[in-house]
Amino acid sequence: MRLVVKILLPAAAIAMTACRDLPDYLVSDNTIARVGRNELKIAEVVEAMPTKVTGDDSVSFVRLYVDRWLVRQLKVEEADELFSGSEADIDRMVEEYRQSLLMRKVDQYYVEQQMSTDFTEKDIADYYNTHKADFILDRTLVKGRVLRFDATYRQSKTLMTQMREAATSQSAAKTLSEICEKNGFELVDKRSEWVGFSDFLTYLPAAQSQDNEHLLDKTGIQQMDAGGKRYYFDFTSVCRKGNVAPLEVVSENIRRILITQRRSEIIKAHEEQIVSEAMASGYARIYGDTVQDGDTSAQGPSQR
Repeated sequence: MRLVVKILLPAAAIAMTACRDLPDYLVSDNTIARVGRNELKIAEVVEAMPTKVTGDDSVSFVRLYVDRWLVRQLKVEEADELFSGSEADIDRMVEEYRQSLLMRKVDQYYVEQQMSTDFTEKDIADYYNTHKADFILDRTLVKGRVLRFDATYRQSKTLMTQMREAATSQSAAKTLSEICEKNGFELVDKRSEWVGFSDFLTYLPAAQSQDNEHLLDKTGIQQMDAGGKRYYFDFTSVCRKGNVAPLEVVSENIRRILITQRRSEIIKAHEEQIVSEAMASGYARIYGDTVQDGDTSAQGPSQR
């Protein structure tokens, strides 16, 4: 393999790309690098350079661009020599890739023309109810509250009463919130969202490595003491591992599934339409006994 590699005027090229002006002495020859008969022109580097790149960054960009260009050219020439007997296969793969890109562009065109992502709550609920077996939980989820305060707080019993009343009364909830803010107590309210049981436990002194499933079996407000702190907590909802996930947890996932399904339906409908029209007009034809008459979903070759 005989390769001629030459880098011409790198300093001048770097200076040019930094200020975007051609030096007078480069007007007649604006080649930065050469591999065999392939040349890298200044204009190509300038076009590739981001507009906001200046100073030392522009110098680094040019050096990196030239290095990558040299490697690309040399590897392509090496491949031509190593795999010269496989040109037909390479040409075939290139053509298949080109066709694949074009097909994806066509698919995307019709998807963008017809796609709608407006799914109603009923659409999502219907899919959920039909495919519940697909949404089995691999962890336990809970809703609940945790109140942490100093164990020396004298009105702890009153505080438990207020926490119990706050579960059903907005005014009591507001009072509890004010008390916590005034005394620096921490109130974590996770009643409006499902969280992992292990995540919920991070607000409690319960060891993560221990089996704390027994906490889920109790109702009402529970208590823990550790490190001079007292914890009141309760679970308003529990969905255990192995059960079907609540709809609100998987609704966004279902929405993505429905979008994918609708996309596939659009592409399939377009494919069936163009095949049907082409066959009906005689523009496409399948010869032989590969399919029965009228079957437009054939896998065999078409003659156009």
